[in-house]
Amino acid sequence: MIKFVSVDRIKPGVTLARDIYGIDTFTGHIVMLRAGQTLTMAHITKLMGLDLQGVYINEHITKETIIPDETKAEMVRLFDEFHAHIDNASFGLYNERIGEASSILSDFVETVLNRDDLTFNIENLNFHENIQYNHALSIAVICIAIGKELRMNRGDIFELAFAAVIHDIGDAALPDGLLDKPAKLTEAEFDEVKKHTKEGYKILSEAESPLSEHIKEGVLSHHERYDGSGYPNGLKGKAIPLFARIISVADVYSALTSARPYRSAYQAAEAIEYIMGNAGRQFDSGVVKAFLKVVSPYPIGSCVKLSSGERAVVAEQHPKNPLRPVIFLIDDPTAVIDLYNDKCFYNVVITDLIDD
Repeated sequence: MIKFVSVDRIKPGVTLARDIYGIDTFTGHIVMLRAGQTLTMAHITKLMGLDLQGVYINEHITKETIIPDETKAEMVRLFDEFHAHIDNASFGLYNERIGEASSILSDFVETVLNRDDLTFNIENLNFHENIQYNHALSIAVICIAIGKELRMNRGDIFELAFAAVIHDIGDAALPDGLLDKPAKLTEAEFDEVKKHTKEGYKILSEAESPLSEHIKEGVLSHHERYDGSGYPNGLKGKAIPLFARIISVADVYSALTSARPYRSAYQAAEAIEYIMGNAGRQFDSGVVKAFLKVVSPYPIGSCVKLSSGERAVVAEQHPKNPLRPVIFLIDDPTAVIDLYNDKCFYNVVITDLIDD
């Protein structure tokens, strides 16, 4: 995928995706760089002297908002070990290994928190081919990012991530095959599934190693809804524990953007729109606000297609609505459009990400 980046953010080693032509304002010499050119520091210095908003590069060389492949691999390794400790939770293995699992998860949290930029799109959150692994990992990463945005301390973020990773541990008590049913559940089957929150709380409460009540409440209440329509206890508003309110948003986003046997995956923008539309009803508005700052369907520099048929580049995110960023048109880079504030473009929407 081709990505547009401002000149001051170019790093040595990236390759140009399109030709560059201009006059060096310092020397008056013509500068011409061809697509495919690998940029050195000398090239970048020359580009700084040109009157350019930025350049197009091949995104696979540098991904500023993408978790590096080696970091993903480390997360999967950590989760493999952690999951091995809890896979047979209902049979007592979890009780014996919870301390070791905590240590592994602590490394996981530090790996994510040490990222300077915790902005993700859905492609960042593809860690593993196993659906359960990927679901738990993506939720944990989103929760860590939300926790950081909410200025939670490291200890609380660790406990939040712990609760996120094991939020569905009660699934171990459900009948075999129920969660993998390739069709919509019946009302009776859904009632059975609802039991997993209380079963999870029970497993954690019986653990020999002590767990904080925050972790257990996060597991018990992650299906509660802000308007009181959730389960298992019909809690409402701030009566729902904070961990549960955060996990709820991350859980729904991850679930919607993942394919299921009975439906295809939502686009990231569709899932974000659903969560925004249910702020104050299903979800805590404050948590949604933090979520919108860390999950983006259209990262800065990405090329997008507009409902008008034109192509554009995302130049700046809007903190209140990631679906309505500031863009400029590819065919006319001087045409900068604020999709959120410019009334002339209220009827224009982004319809898709494009490769170039």
